Amino acid sequence: MNKALLPLDGKPVIEQLIEELEPLSQSILIAGGELRDYEYLGRKVVADFYPGLGPLAGLHAGLSASTTAWNLVVACDMPFVRRAVFEAIVARATQIEKNALNQEDERTQAIIVKIDGRVQPLLAAYSRSVLPELSTSLVSGRLRMTEWAAGLRAEYIDGAALAQRLGVAKQVLQFNMNDRADYDQARFIAREMRQNDVQGE
Repeated sequence: MNKALLPLDGKPVIEQLIEELEPLSQSILIAGGELRDYEYLGRKVVADFYPGLGPLAGLHAGLSASTTAWNLVVACDMPFVRRAVFEAIVARATQIEKNALNQEDERTQAIIVKIDGRVQPLLAAYSRSVLPELSTSLVSGRLRMTEWAAGLRAEYIDGAALAQRLGVAKQVLQFNMNDRADYDQARFIAREMRQNDVQGE
């Protein structure tokens, strides 16, 4: 099953993520996908340079095709990430760029959400300067994203605080769909969130 195209509240997850990203992004790339699956979205779809090597290869493809210094990244199976999360990441990246001329230390390469000590490398922003490390990891077969990210000069954003600002449980913010059971749970969570929104009106 293509997790990105699974509907929640009547709309595919990938369309919901695009809506959250669009106000903050110059352009949106879909990395590691098949054009025929996503061409209806009218977005650029880039294929992996290293097919079959998982999320790290998708990140490499997206960053290689990007023309911007910093790039927001979100996995297509994280259905409950909202704009406030991306705004916090963008604000930090903007501050890093403003401070860059005044600092002598090596520059930050990544801004990654961390929730209760658990790093979320597919909910982050990356500088294109990580591409050499990405290529090295892929060629050498070191494909675990958390291990690769641990070797970067990274800053971390408190995901629990962001979840509180969003009014959702931190478990919801980091929720991802790996199988049919997760999708069923996501549908339940979406229904609960919708009901809470209606009650709050």
